[in-house]
Amino acid sequence: MPHDLRAARAQEPVVRSARTASPVDLPERPRFITDLDVLRARRTLKWQIGPDTPDRICLGVAEMDLYPPEFLRSALVEAVGLGETGYGLPEGQEEACGRYLSAHHDADVAGLRCTTDVLTGLRTLMRSGLAPGSPVIVETPVYGDLFTVVREAGLEPVAVPLLRTGAQWQHDWAALATAARDGARGWIVCQPHNPVGRAWTLPEMSQAIAVCREHDLLLLANEVHIPLGMPGRAMPSAFADGAIHGVRAFGLTSASKAFNIPGLKSATVYGSERSAAALADLPQSLLGRPGSLGAVATAACYGPAGVAWLRTLREELAERVRLVLDELASLPVRVSATAPEATYLVWAEVDGEQDARRFAAALDTSGIHVLVGESFGGTAFDRCFRINAASHPAVLRTAFARLRAALR
Repeated sequence: MPHDLRAARAQEPVVRSARTASPVDLPERPRFITDLDVLRARRTLKWQIGPDTPDRICLGVAEMDLYPPEFLRSALVEAVGLGETGYGLPEGQEEACGRYLSAHHDADVAGLRCTTDVLTGLRTLMRSGLAPGSPVIVETPVYGDLFTVVREAGLEPVAVPLLRTGAQWQHDWAALATAARDGARGWIVCQPHNPVGRAWTLPEMSQAIAVCREHDLLLLANEVHIPLGMPGRAMPSAFADGAIHGVRAFGLTSASKAFNIPGLKSATVYGSERSAAALADLPQSLLGRPGSLGAVATAACYGPAGVAWLRTLREELAERVRLVLDELASLPVRVSATAPEATYLVWAEVDGEQDARRFAAALDTSGIHVLVGESFGGTAFDRCFRINAASHPAVLRTAFARLRAALR
């Protein structure tokens, strides 16, 4: 084992045995990592995809820089101790996810199935529910892999830009109706919307359902970030409106983002009453199976200890987002950014082509990795970027101090 990795492992907190861990009485606080050497030693995408420099700071990929909470570690340690590393069974995960969605996002779903991850489930649902070559609406800016997965399903993505009215992003209802009349057969609605952090209200979700009913669109609700609403922000599922049962609709979610477990490979898909039979008939081999440890982790995350921890996490993420917004405002170039209503991701735009070039050069010079705007929908967003705020304040301040120095 490399020396730096041994050092990283040595700094991890000691965890009690899963056999002796007591139930959570008080909400456990998230434990964000302060040591940059520990973070750089992580063998995960966020800290390995950035600049190939020893002092890099990676704020791009949507992973959080924290240790797993006690309830999650205990569940996983117990499962590994029992040798539960064979093929996973879905029942516990499906039941836990259904209870969570109903209790916290008012979702009324007709049937739940497990899948490997959200993109695998989405690809399968589109292939099974739409004719080859069908156009699918994707609202931009958006997580770029949605374009990829639509094409992988043998379909054609149709970009419909969101409207920005003042400080808020909106659906462009006129453009959506035009796309539907021009032949679109499906619509991926992200609740909340990554990267702009917009949390759609129940009336907005109801209007989206009405559009799908009018044009017989297949509604695909990507709800992977739905647990991450800002404190006090309602986060209704698309399945909170009973009218959804009259349209063809599927939803997808996972504990991967809110609990930082994407590597464990586990997600859940669910359907409207109109789509329940089609969902039930899908072979598990097409949906893919969750990892056995992913299913164990998901059931733990959606339990009482996970929900309590998530509440404290959202409070801390709100503070991190405010810190990032303040730091962006302090830069010697003009940057426009809107406070997200959900997620820990901040979408920002550099004002002016010259300053955008300066900013891009400063990122390279300072070894800071963010996700560039073009990956979210093309050259229309070439002055934009997405920054991940889910790091310790000390890490964020170090990154921005370097960036300011590089911009001077």
